[in-house]
Amino acid sequence: MAYRTTTSYGTWCNRVNTFSLSPDSDVLDYINGGDDEWRERLETSGALDEIKREYRQAIEDALPPSVSLCGDEFIGPAEIEDGEFDEYATDQEGFLDFAALVEDIDLEPIVDRNDPLTLEDIGRWELKSQAKQPAKAAAAAMSRLGVKPFTYLPHPESSRPQALYRKGDVTRALAERPGRGKRTDLKDTK
Repeated sequence: MAYRTTTSYGTWCNRVNTFSLSPDSDVLDYINGGDDEWRERLETSGALDEIKREYRQAIEDALPPSVSLCGDEFIGPAEIEDGEFDEYATDQEGFLDFAALVEDIDLEPIVDRNDPLTLEDIGRWELKSQAKQPAKAAAAAMSRLGVKPFTYLPHPESSRPQALYRKGDVTRALAERPGRGKRTDLKDTK
């Protein structure tokens, strides 16, 4: 394995967003528009850490293979091989344009996919249940579809364990459930 000397290409603050210290700060700025209960649920459930991890992974995927985001600093080869960055956006001086590389990364689907939902949320908003107790309908649906909660937190009022599901898992299972789309149990009788 050949080793290459690496160097700093700059920080998140001076190469991408002058008003942010790191991608983690961008995530926190994004979720700060939500209500206090939702932000607390994101943090205590571990969903916030997963959002930060997915966002960092999306950034890594947008960078050339020889460049990495380490903490808040971009690290890459000190000596660039001919054509190594030809497929990537560059600025006027010919250096990698990190802001352009990551500008298409959208935090909304990452946050949405990892949004922690209670059974009440699933029943009311995902299943659109009109039942008096939509959580019971949601519990039955999640059980039938084989969707498991990713964590349990104390209920804010009763302190009993409350199951939390990732919205991405729920919406995917609901979209793939039997009875959605074309019926396959009927045969053409022509």
